[in-house]
Amino acid sequence: MTLTIQHQTENTIHNFDVKDPDNLASIEVWAICTDMNVTAILVNGKYYQCK
Repeated sequence: MTLTIQHQTENTIHNFDVKDPDNLASIEVWAICTDMNVTAILVNGKYYQCK
């Protein structure tokens, strides 16, 4: 499934292929944070901190 995230400060759109957007795996969170150059993301009301 494709997950679309808009960067809060840069207003850029990023698309990611994930298994379940309501329950991201640690490796998916890490990949998203690395690609967006952020330390945390908020997806569907859930806060994920990159480790």
